[in-house]
Amino acid sequence: MAGSMWLAPLTSAAAWQSSTHCTAASLFATLVLSLANKTLKTAQEKARKTPNIAKGEYDFIVVGAGSAGCVVANRLSEEKGWKVLLLEAGAEETDINMVPSMYNRYMEDDFFYWRYNLQKSGWNPGSVASRGKGMGGSSAVNALHFTRGNREDFDNIKAMGNPGWGYEDVLKYFKKSENNHNFPKDTKYHGTGGPQDVTLDTYREPNTELLLKAYQEIGMARVEDVNGASQLGTSTVGAVSWAPSAMLNGERRSSNRAYLGPAVRKRPNLTVQTRAFVRRVVVSGGRAVGVEFDGPAGRKTVTAKKEVILSCGAYNSPQVLMLSGIGPKKHLQEVGIKTVLDLPGVGQRLHDHIFAKGNVKFMLSKTASTGTVQQYIKTITEYVQKRTGPLSGSANPANLFYRSAYQAKGSKRPDIQIPVGGSQYIRKLGAGCQAADAAGVFYNQLGFNAINLHPKSRGQILLNKTDLYGSPLVYTNVFGDESDLKPIIEAYKMVVRLNSTGTFRNNGITLSIGSPKACAKLRFNSDAYWKCTFQGQGAANQHPTSSCSMGPDSDKLAVVDAKLKVRGIKGLRVIDASVLPETTSGNTNAVCVMVGEKGADLVKADWKK
Repeated sequence: MAGSMWLAPLTSAAAWQSSTHCTAASLFATLVLSLANKTLKTAQEKARKTPNIAKGEYDFIVVGAGSAGCVVANRLSEEKGWKVLLLEAGAEETDINMVPSMYNRYMEDDFFYWRYNLQKSGWNPGSVASRGKGMGGSSAVNALHFTRGNREDFDNIKAMGNPGWGYEDVLKYFKKSENNHNFPKDTKYHGTGGPQDVTLDTYREPNTELLLKAYQEIGMARVEDVNGASQLGTSTVGAVSWAPSAMLNGERRSSNRAYLGPAVRKRPNLTVQTRAFVRRVVVSGGRAVGVEFDGPAGRKTVTAKKEVILSCGAYNSPQVLMLSGIGPKKHLQEVGIKTVLDLPGVGQRLHDHIFAKGNVKFMLSKTASTGTVQQYIKTITEYVQKRTGPLSGSANPANLFYRSAYQAKGSKRPDIQIPVGGSQYIRKLGAGCQAADAAGVFYNQLGFNAINLHPKSRGQILLNKTDLYGSPLVYTNVFGDESDLKPIIEAYKMVVRLNSTGTFRNNGITLSIGSPKACAKLRFNSDAYWKCTFQGQGAANQHPTSSCSMGPDSDKLAVVDAKLKVRGIKGLRVIDASVLPETTSGNTNAVCVMVGEKGADLVKADWKK
């Protein structure tokens, strides 16, 4: 348990000695941010000294060390006769990444993230989205949820003309990747020998348990294993569950730590080059023959004898293809890039889970805790010494998966997901005081967001002519099809019903709504009220997929085939979330790992012949 010891100084009462007038939660945030910044500076200095080790010729070049790329690099380098290069623009993970509950507050620097400019489109007024940067990609900075989705998701993908991608086809790859710590006897749906540790939170927050009981009061089922036989159990409406997470013994297990640990890094046929920003795939004679990148020693080109594999994610994989001259000819001409192959689907069909902020919170009274200095010291000490307690849990420990009345007839998959997280509400923040911690340690309110898992709205990704190698132009087109609002409105109406449950009444948990002034005269909880509340509040959930979508030859916007080969270019594949034709019914990290496992097997099947 060497990781995360950067918090050790806060186990001493002396570190908390301060004349500050701020609350204990604010002081906690101040102290943790100070320590995190010191750890970050050390990581930045180490990154500046990154050696330039990528050179010459390789059998395979994998671009991007995210959730799928780490898997691909591991599995291909299992073949001792293959020389594999993994290129990653970011740096190595830090100890900050290890603490599960701290993902959303203490890793805000650009060292950890790509910042993408989401253009004004649909109901999105224009904003900034973040994706993981560095070894592990988003798996190193996300909320740790490891949900596979629904059987129907993959059977649909297969039915779209993609053989080998049905649920029974991909289940073996979910199992292959997994080392499950909660359901080891369920060998039909789970694996125990894979690199990726998966476990339910060991810290069971009491307010979340009350919430699960309240959901059951209004007719939702309780499911112990959403990655097992059924995501909704026997329910036809919805089910609540503790969320499976990518962690082990209270520490994050990113794809990097799971698949590229010390033993794998020692393989003589695997080279991992960080701080390597890929500019383009080099194509000659209709074949991908190498990659040009900016590395620690400047710009250089490395060559690939067999394949180049893009695992850059749903924003960057289409960007790299277009920078390489592979994409919609008209757009490439507009931005001044010579067309190598007119492939109109590159960057199109962007699909994401979407939500609208409804300002719905439940205020806690009997079960609220804002924390004292002594309680914070005890919590930190418990984590540093044992990796248990509030800091060991993900900040969104539970989920509701719900089927609205608008879900397609005959479909058994949910179309709404509602994660739950706690936070502190302080009416007035003292001068010079940090906002209370967002690490799910102590809090006095529960917040809700209803997420549409299968929206009709689709977006696109284009190159930015003024900065080709910077953030691409991302159009999420949230609620471009306004029918996507209907299941979300129904979900919020359902959440309001929790206010009348015995569980909430008996524990002093009460509904709090922050109504915009423009909506104050509308009848609360009506369709018109919610639609008014959502104006200007549409957002993508940062689970992007489908921008290099998979499909048969008859699909003119399909970028890759069922073997993930880029159409019209030999020796080039895409293996990441961008190949999925549509979103899945839950968080996408586990799905990316599965795509990495299956993609690597597809590569092996071709070249081991």
